[in-house]
Amino acid sequence: MNKNVIGLIRVSTNLQSEENGGTSLEFQKNKLEQYAVLNDLKLTKVICDIASGGLEDREGIVELENDIKDGSVDSVLVYNVSRCFRSMILFGKFYEFLKKYNVELISTSEGIKSSNSSGEMIFGIMSSIAGYEKSIINERLHNGRLMKAQKGIRGFGSKLPFGYKRNNKGEVELNSEEVPIVKYIFKKINQLKKSKMTPICRTRHLIKLLKQKGYKINGHFITRWNIRDMISNSFYCGELNYGELSTKGLHNSIISKRLFNAVGIA
Repeated sequence: MNKNVIGLIRVSTNLQSEENGGTSLEFQKNKLEQYAVLNDLKLTKVICDIASGGLEDREGIVELENDIKDGSVDSVLVYNVSRCFRSMILFGKFYEFLKKYNVELISTSEGIKSSNSSGEMIFGIMSSIAGYEKSIINERLHNGRLMKAQKGIRGFGSKLPFGYKRNNKGEVELNSEEVPIVKYIFKKINQLKKSKMTPICRTRHLIKLLKQKGYKINGHFITRWNIRDMISNSFYCGELNYGELSTKGLHNSIISKRLFNAVGIA
């Protein structure tokens, strides 16, 4: 059967070659072409992927996936799975993508084809290892973040609440330009709650006052969603929450616990 096949070859850098311990692009390409001829496969093109990042960062992988989505590929040829995918997690993601579009994977040097039962089993085991590897990494990340949280250190989430920033050591500290805005919002809500206004009217009135003062978050006027998120975040009164854990954070609070509880969810 004359199948439409695309080859995928890869080296980490342009400098990698057989002479310095690598497997050159030319060597891999020759092996794929020889395999295609011997097995009556129509090798429409060979994609050269010079990269070392994740799947989404590799131009060769992106090009190949686009061809597969177009429905013009029956099989993908690689010289060696470990050559193309140094991480089992990346291989697992790619293999699941191929299965989704019913595309065969062939590793020429290893003699493995996903179209037969033994090859499917071997690739399946590799994919399972990828899932296990990912779960181990996630568990380690979770344990590391939990240990930090128990010590009162925020070690999760790249984006800090408005009013905070990280210094050049990565430590959480107050943002002097934003702190006054946070304090104003909490204090003003506490004042407005003592009026006869409905919650909706209070929020509208507060937004109007914030616009008059020119207060913004990330360059945009403050919305009711910003206010809701802010007054429901106990990080502002010195607490640190991670999962079911709630403890006192090492960061400086912007408002008191009493004011936070008084404001509540408006």
